[in-house]
Amino acid sequence: SLENIREAKPDDIAALIALIEPMEAEGVLVHRPRELLEREVEYFSIMEHDAIIVGCAALYRHSDDEAELACLAVSPEHRECGYGEQLMKRIEKRAKKMGIKRLFVLTTRTEHWFVERGFKLGTVDDLPARKRDMYNYQRRSRVLFKAL
Repeated sequence: SLENIREAKPDDIAALIALIEPMEAEGVLVHRPRELLEREVEYFSIMEHDAIIVGCAALYRHSDDEAELACLAVSPEHRECGYGEQLMKRIEKRAKKMGIKRLFVLTTRTEHWFVERGFKLGTVDDLPARKRDMYNYQRRSRVLFKAL
């Protein structure tokens, strides 16, 4: 198969950086230094097309029953292939296996995309305390939740 979705491994770090760096530069994604990606690589799922990483998404647990879908990114030339939705479903499946009951996402530009896929608008006050304390008001991210 040309397409493959799998969990990320340390060898994928350089390709992950190449994928997300342009989106970080645009302000779409929050900057993640290489050292952070190296520490958190197991949180990431990746989408490959013809053995090249073209998408990623991360799952961060915040409590026994709540987790964050973060860093959902697909290369511009592959955005019409449904890879973002496949990555989101992969993260949802991983979250359910962990016993997560509610997933949340912070987004600055794609609120409508998440709403179309079952997320509901929330507020910063609805976030878990640790995430709420770290919320960057300058980014003005929308907070969305989805029951699993």
